[in-house]
Amino acid sequence: MHTFDEELLWDALRSFDKTYDGVFFYAVKSTGIFCKPSCKSRTPLKSNVRYFSISSLAMEEGFRPCKRCRPDLVHPYEEAVVEAAKTMIELEYTASITLDRLAISVGVSKYHLQRVFKRKTGISPLEYLTDKRMSQAVNLLLNHTDTVTEIALSIGYNSSSHFSVAFKNHFGCSPTEYRNEHKEEIRN
Repeated sequence: MHTFDEELLWDALRSFDKTYDGVFFYAVKSTGIFCKPSCKSRTPLKSNVRYFSISSLAMEEGFRPCKRCRPDLVHPYEEAVVEAAKTMIELEYTASITLDRLAISVGVSKYHLQRVFKRKTGISPLEYLTDKRMSQAVNLLLNHTDTVTEIALSIGYNSSSHFSVAFKNHFGCSPTEYRNEHKEEIRN
């Protein structure tokens, strides 16, 4: 693994950083076992660690997968599946996107997509869609004079009441209250 800074990898390993799962694997020479960076096993001595970009390279070198973190179950295509789902959501957030439709478009089951997406991003595809819609709603509320109903329809909600409930759940206030509170900030 010459493309990564070993200090960065060591820091990820020591902090059990999940964001590096699937990016690299580490093997411990003294135990003969390899793990994901997020593995909660005891931190090995730095001098006993070797880094691998894919799990099969660690296995080819004779290391066994950890039974705790199961690094042999990490699939490199998962990142591509999540990125494809995120791209579809970002491009089509104004349309009716169901988990079924999203899963079909990226070529996996909806259950698998839900698990992989949540594991990789920390949120579900629906939460990601809601975040995208809410971000756009804030932009429209603060930079346009559209009514709440017009904004709701333009970002993919079928009614202003459904949008208002989602907005209040997300921000703790109604779209109108948000607009009124933040208008002063924009003027200044």
